[in-house]
Amino acid sequence: METTTIHKLENLLLVSVPRDLMDTEVLQLRRQVLQEIRRCQSQLVLLDFSQVDICDSFFGRFIQSMAKMAELMGAKVIVSGLQDAVVETMVELGMTLPNLQAVLDLDEALALSRTNTQIAQPSEQTEPGQPSNATWTDDLDLSAL
Repeated sequence: METTTIHKLENLLLVSVPRDLMDTEVLQLRRQVLQEIRRCQSQLVLLDFSQVDICDSFFGRFIQSMAKMAELMGAKVIVSGLQDAVVETMVELGMTLPNLQAVLDLDEALALSRTNTQIAQPSEQTEPGQPSNATWTDDLDLSAL
């Protein structure tokens, strides 16, 4: 297995997903990410798939389950670097990525994380206990990529 790198970067966890992960390694990576979300108290997780050029149904479900698990821990997920073949496979398998935002590269992901952090922070005019005006896309339509 190639080394997975998980770094705290600004306000997010950056997870560089290596190519050619075996199914057991995918499960191990998911556990590591969840542990780091808790340890770093991260509210955003960036999954960078720029090294991954093939996708099967197990790996596609990993993306979905990782996003759901992160959400249950209070973190939002940004996906970057999905290769054409990966997107095509996921669409053909009928997979959607609810509650995710996807971007083409790390620069866009960092810009998005900064925007979402600023939006998600209560303004001085928001009273305690009142909902903020923060929004997050509820569904990612992979066919648009």
